[in-house]
Amino acid sequence: MTLSRAVDIPPPRVFSAEARACVTALLVAAMWFDVLYDAARHASNLSLPPWLAALAGLAMQVAFTACEAAVAAQAWGVAGEQVRWRALAPRLLAVSSAEALAVAIAAGHTMVPPGLAVWLSGARASAAASAVAAAPVAAPPVSGLAFAFAAFGLLTVARLLLSAHAQAGVARASFARALLVVITLFLATRLVMWWSFDLMQGRSFRAWG
Repeated sequence: MTLSRAVDIPPPRVFSAEARACVTALLVAAMWFDVLYDAARHASNLSLPPWLAALAGLAMQVAFTACEAAVAAQAWGVAGEQVRWRALAPRLLAVSSAEALAVAIAAGHTMVPPGLAVWLSGARASAAASAVAAAPVAAPPVSGLAFAFAAFGLLTVARLLLSAHAQAGVARASFARALLVVITLFLATRLVMWWSFDLMQGRSFRAWG
């Protein structure tokens, strides 16, 4: 008589969390290329072929996401949490799908009504809405504050919330804590854009006082 012991063998995981994040990031990268290619095709003063301009824009978006992930990882390190850059970068590229949709709406390449486009993509969509209505193009921002928040809309809010959710998962922290990190970094970048715009216009921050 022989005795045998049954051993439970867990089913193999087809995709790990990292693999799913990378696949999603690749799909969003394709979405970005499509949005940028469509924008390049409609540009009248572009010297590059549309596909090359879209590829360059995609490279810049990936580079920006890589820098964003690096800064976020450093911020989490200061907060006492170890966050791997390679785990965070593809997730941030994936959540940038909301930003890609906002760019497409702001460029006027969707069927979104003009009023809703401004709510979704920010004040920058008003120029596209004016062009669609055959009206004079909206004036460019006259202040650094207007420039910094020209793209702020509901899709920006969605992007911030999705980013906080992704960072909370990677850092194994609460959503509220991750949201604080995301909003802090977002406001810091807006402040840099504000100052940079005013300095290029010949205005100094000393004049604000």
